[in-house]
Amino acid sequence: MRVAIGGYLVAANSFATQRIPLERFRRAMLRDEAVMRLAGGDGALGGFAQAARRLGWEVVPLRFVFPGLAGKIPDDAHEWAKQELLDAIRAAAPLDGVFLQMHGTAASDRLDDCEGDLLAAVRNLVGPQTPVIVSLDGHANVTHLMVDQATMLIGVKTNPHYDFAETGRLAARVMAGIRDRSLTPVSAWAQPPMAPALQKLYIAPGWPMDHLMRLVRIESQRDSRILDISLLGGFFVSDRRETGISVTVTTNGEPALARDIAERIKEACWQKRHAFHTDMVAVEDAVREAIAADEGPIVLGDLADSGGAGTPGDGTALLAELLRQDARGAVIGNIADPEAVQQALAAGVGRQVELAVGGKTDRFHGDPVTIRGRVRTLHDGVFTASTRFNAGTVHRGPTAVIDCGGLEVILTSRPVLVFEPNHFRSLGIEPTERKILVCKAEMQHWAGFAGLARKVIDVDTPGLATQIPSRLPFRRIRRPVFPLDDI
Repeated sequence: MRVAIGGYLVAANSFATQRIPLERFRRAMLRDEAVMRLAGGDGALGGFAQAARRLGWEVVPLRFVFPGLAGKIPDDAHEWAKQELLDAIRAAAPLDGVFLQMHGTAASDRLDDCEGDLLAAVRNLVGPQTPVIVSLDGHANVTHLMVDQATMLIGVKTNPHYDFAETGRLAARVMAGIRDRSLTPVSAWAQPPMAPALQKLYIAPGWPMDHLMRLVRIESQRDSRILDISLLGGFFVSDRRETGISVTVTTNGEPALARDIAERIKEACWQKRHAFHTDMVAVEDAVREAIAADEGPIVLGDLADSGGAGTPGDGTALLAELLRQDARGAVIGNIADPEAVQQALAAGVGRQVELAVGGKTDRFHGDPVTIRGRVRTLHDGVFTASTRFNAGTVHRGPTAVIDCGGLEVILTSRPVLVFEPNHFRSLGIEPTERKILVCKAEMQHWAGFAGLARKVIDVDTPGLATQIPSRLPFRRIRRPVFPLDDI
């Protein structure tokens, strides 16, 4: 059996101002042996490829692109990446199956649903009989077109996500069943009128998604005809009609069963909707509470400028307030400002600098803030994450730490998620020895600092990943939808 693997791992915050140009897609595109090296890891491609080899299949690499997170992508970038993948499929033919890893939120200037468009093109090329199985991120906004064009969609079951390999292994098992005719996957998709904020999608005891995922596990174990239930929280900063939470149920040749389960889980989500209201503290109050705490570390979550939600990572609201309240023992997890980093590099370690940092990408994440201090550390920005999720090597680009007395500011060349201890430890900052840690994340910091943080305070900062959906200029999302509408 000859199967092909590839990926289109593109995410888009529809409201973000920065773009990912075609040239960045070109630089990020993996081909041939680079795809096979990626498939040697513990991601979705790795899970599928390892299972395929155990079955004695020939695995053929296609293309894999992961250009990063930002706003909508240019049409030419999507079309180029699509044609690259289609050309690779043509060159690899004949194929008995295709496995693709996708994020599920890509949008271009012309298309709200790039994944659906890509899957339609793949389906048109390989024909109706060839299995095309897709793994999805937990934040995917699943569309009708995606469900119609794929043989099966499989979403991760964790958030933060660490079970990508299992989605790949399941895809291989189903593809094997299709091959020996023991399985005939049929899917049903359902969606309540809900687009919850990213903050509330954490899957951990006491959180609403954990309750719903428990129902999913119970349903999955109830009937052997159920192949998979994927309950995905959605990515509400990606503006498309189907933005929000969804459930896709795949059964072995039982469409009525799939529809019944999908509707039951959809109703359970709806009944739980009020538990998804966000819970944040105003910037001034959050800083005051952190300063007044008896001991730290207190983690302040800068949710609206999370590097994982396509924002520029240069928001300055918490930096300005920490300076205003004269906080001590505080660390700004990072401000993405390559210009300021270069100034620190030019000055050198130990030198005093005065820098205007942050607030340079747009006017949505605060104004530049002037800091004065000593260049304490210069670093290449590379470190290894210590968590099961978002695991692997992180590239922040050239990085500087500026010691401003009671406040340390980490300046990076790229926006990145700040969610776990190694972000700080890699720069010689021991988080347990600091009072206040500012993290730029949606909710990953809850898991990353579990057992270490004395308290986590999610802060209502300004930005284009704001956790208050009514502040965003939605145009395409279906209406009415909770919590944008009082339903």
